Amino acid sequence: MGIIRKLQAIEEGVIAFLILFLAFITFLETVFRYTISFTFMWFNEFANYTLIFMTFLGASLGVKYGTHFSMEALTESLPDRTGHLLKLLAYIVSSFICSVFVYYGLTHVIHLKKFGVKSSAMQIPMFLPYFSIPVFSAIMALRFFFLSVSHFISFLRKEPLKKLTRES
Repeated sequence: MGIIRKLQAIEEGVIAFLILFLAFITFLETVFRYTISFTFMWFNEFANYTLIFMTFLGASLGVKYGTHFSMEALTESLPDRTGHLLKLLAYIVSSFICSVFVYYGLTHVIHLKKFGVKSSAMQIPMFLPYFSIPVFSAIMALRFFFLSVSHFISFLRKEPLKKLTRES
């Protein structure tokens, strides 16, 4: 198993674990709140930061599996080569937008680290929870770039455009 496949398996395992862990802690928080009137002081912060992490990790996995919202009517009605060019353009634009997220995410993380901001309940440095934004945005940008490269190669080879079916 290649290193890329191992990293992808780790991505999927981490998001599955975090979803289950967050559901379990939410269940405990609710049970404790309504039975013994006890709440975890750190729970809301932890849940928010975990959701940020899972959102960007999940978006990256969405690019990997092609599950993001897309408009296919135009590309499927055009000739295959034109469809490849249109998808190439869309993936390049998406890669650029993700790169902008990387830039501004890193800028924000650097400022948080420089100012030494800490979270109110958990007292962790604030740059840690937000570091996932530029990291997973960079992974998304790379995945979009590789998709654009594959459509460019398909365009050059005059390969047919894969049409979406109702089952996919």
